[in-house]
Amino acid sequence: MKRLRQDEIDYLKHPERFTFDYFRAKTLDPLPEAAALGIADEELLNYYDNRYHKDARFVLRLDPNDGHYATLEDWVAGAAYRIARERMGDPEAFRKAAKEFTAFRVGSVNALHPYPELQKIQILKKIALELRMQPAMIDEIAHLFSVGSSVFAMELFTRLAESGHLETFAGRLSQTEEKLARLSTRPVLLYTLWNHQKTALEAWLGSGGKGVLEMATATGKTMVGLAAAEKLFKLHGSLRVLVLAHSRALLDQWRRETIEKLGFVGGSNGDYRSPLNYDDRFVVEFDTLQKVYKNPGAYATDLLIVDEVHHGAGLRFREALEVPCRWKMGLSATVEGAERGQVLDRYLGKTVYTFTLKEARERGVVPDFNLYVHKTFLDIAEDVEFREISEHIKKLLNYINTNDQILIQILSGHKFSRFESLGDFVKLMRNSRYSETEVPEEWQKLVGLIYRRRLIIHRSAPKMEQAIRLIKQLGNRKKCVVFSMDIETCERIYRSVKDSVPAYRVHSDLHPDDVKRTLNAFRNCTAGVLIAPKMLDEGLDVPDAEIGINVASAKTRLQLVQRMGRILRNRPDKQPIFHHFVALPRNFVAAEDSFSYMSDLAWIQDIALKLGIALELYDPENSEILDLEKQSEEVVRSYYRVRECIVTDDFGTIYVKNIVNSIRSEARRRLIELLENQSSSVTDEQWLHLLRRAYGDEPMNNVSSLRWLLIISGRDSKTLQSLLLNGKRDLQTSPQPTGSPEIPKIGIVEHTTGAADRRVAELITALKSETDQRKRDRAAQNLMNIGQPAVEPLIAELKSADRRTKVNIIRGLRVIRDRKSVDPLTECLRHPDREIRKSAADALGTIGDPRARLALTMAQRDRDPAVKTAVKRALEKLRED
Repeated sequence: MKRLRQDEIDYLKHPERFTFDYFRAKTLDPLPEAAALGIADEELLNYYDNRYHKDARFVLRLDPNDGHYATLEDWVAGAAYRIARERMGDPEAFRKAAKEFTAFRVGSVNALHPYPELQKIQILKKIALELRMQPAMIDEIAHLFSVGSSVFAMELFTRLAESGHLETFAGRLSQTEEKLARLSTRPVLLYTLWNHQKTALEAWLGSGGKGVLEMATATGKTMVGLAAAEKLFKLHGSLRVLVLAHSRALLDQWRRETIEKLGFVGGSNGDYRSPLNYDDRFVVEFDTLQKVYKNPGAYATDLLIVDEVHHGAGLRFREALEVPCRWKMGLSATVEGAERGQVLDRYLGKTVYTFTLKEARERGVVPDFNLYVHKTFLDIAEDVEFREISEHIKKLLNYINTNDQILIQILSGHKFSRFESLGDFVKLMRNSRYSETEVPEEWQKLVGLIYRRRLIIHRSAPKMEQAIRLIKQLGNRKKCVVFSMDIETCERIYRSVKDSVPAYRVHSDLHPDDVKRTLNAFRNCTAGVLIAPKMLDEGLDVPDAEIGINVASAKTRLQLVQRMGRILRNRPDKQPIFHHFVALPRNFVAAEDSFSYMSDLAWIQDIALKLGIALELYDPENSEILDLEKQSEEVVRSYYRVRECIVTDDFGTIYVKNIVNSIRSEARRRLIELLENQSSSVTDEQWLHLLRRAYGDEPMNNVSSLRWLLIISGRDSKTLQSLLLNGKRDLQTSPQPTGSPEIPKIGIVEHTTGAADRRVAELITALKSETDQRKRDRAAQNLMNIGQPAVEPLIAELKSADRRTKVNIIRGLRVIRDRKSVDPLTECLRHPDREIRKSAADALGTIGDPRARLALTMAQRDRDPAVKTAVKRALEKLRED
């Protein structure tokens, strides 16, 4: 006789509680609609898992019969439309489209459900390309919302309906599972080439697939290489590609961009030593010149791509260019010197295309302007609702961090016990759907609130008063182009300035003839302002202007600045200027807004460094903004002290080692020397100045996220030196400058030795003897926060500790990752208790020291399945490292 599950017993006792009406009255109606939508979304996903994938891990709240889930679908459709502000505008059109939206949502969830988040996005972009649509639309929506959520489906549905592609797009999504699976793995160039990139590719193909392309910084050399690979694969049906470079960091970047831009399946944080492979017919491998030159014959391939190819002209490295291959491509910003040119001509072919920085700026591909940053607040129309959501998020996050620390530890793999970042929370929620652990309802409510708040921010713009003052100040003397967030903001700015300056506006609600006349009028005027939302995305031929003003709060990245470069063309005796607004909400949520704001500032600084343009603050410091900025920096530093990385929605996962490795070795050494004479606290302006001095005339096209180093270091020059010294092996062993003081470790509060030892001893005592679980967990977390100074006392305690304390110590050593703990942990692999053996295997895999390989190999004989799985996982991590 079958044993009933608890939910089945509950259903037999109270079937009336498994209806939609009961669920709505007891669960959805008492909540704000955004939070309720988060819970309803999750319940629908559980239903899809049970129905389509026969996954019994998800217990349903509703009876799957009698149409309760169909009614829930209708409720979700209505809530999603209301939360998306009924963007169609016409209530009658909304009612007609509600059923169509439900069908689209169910179809898209069912089609994409088997795939991880990145692949879902890639599939949608591949379909968009098949329909000759711009795939950037998918990236923009996915940046804001999880692909499985109703708000994502709502945004996508609305955009497709507006563009007229809804029916054909939905049809592609509903194709057979087999066809969709083939599409998901098939490499396709997911971006459109610019004209100069097309010309470069045609020149290389026209030369027989040989030669060097000299293309200035930020003009997209990598894209040309990937486009060449895709073209050859399509022509010949199979292709092996070998990418060579002098830098491992550069090769890691190539691997990430190959996944992102060609839609390969693979972990984007993987090491360059892991090739990308599509059906053994399209294989992309990556390696260093230093390794390949020793035996080039062992690396035969079809297409050889050599990045920063001027390094390949060295006496030893040039031997790497003898790799047997059919096609050869060299890429470089510039190849200087006759001797280098002759070497590369002989090995790779002559330079077949040159695109200088001057040409790039003349064509607007790379802008040449002064970049002014305005720090301001967001202009949020829904201020009351936004404030309520922000306060609710703070209270819920505080409740979760206080009451669910053990659950957080379990779901995070014992990496942390509280959420310092909502990015961490959202990532953990996505991963937890497929774990065995049930997530509390409060967590689901928080997801809905986060998505609702992000949607409001996405639709908001930086404070209009500042932008309008700037337009009135400049509009009678200069030609200005203003990027607004949406049509409503565009019209609002237009109404505010049209009586003060010659004002023009264009957007999709205007008749095409009116748009054409407006653009012609602006083209012929000598001064005035043109206002438009997402102007260049709408394919408009934008006239030249001297001033660009961006008040759109969406994450625009480098692409917007390159597009602004098309507008801000160089003209005699005129210097274009770009005003960029970076904004914070007044209703500040530290765990969310700190990371987003720091990302915005890091991104804009990266742009200035890569393009060699001036970056200045336009306005005097606002004390309120300055206070929030300092608070944001402290939140990020506190977060990093107990993590190995920083998880952000904008930059992905930030690893200090990757940032440091993106800096050229010589520039890094020079930067360390310059910091020696720097005052203790480093400002943004000083940091930019130091970086530019360190690089000199060398291009900075490969640097990434350097401002995060400044924030993580607490702006301390000595700590910055420490980060730079410890970021890469070739500098770890470098002698410290003569006479320089010892550099402090990052993230460790300095105490006297005695005080530090006493604090560690107190925490270990609490870990052993405290009866309150929360206090034990807090002691364990504090020991992890202390880090390396706690390692030896923990190891000493490990030998005599009871079972519970041993497990906590092992988990702490796993987080700290000090190699001194390897030998004691290998001894734990032989302990009689299965949980201790399993925890030790997990810790050894995380630490990644090869000395543990033998002990782990022997531990594969363990009779316990859970321990064997942990051992296998640890050995796989060691192989990856």
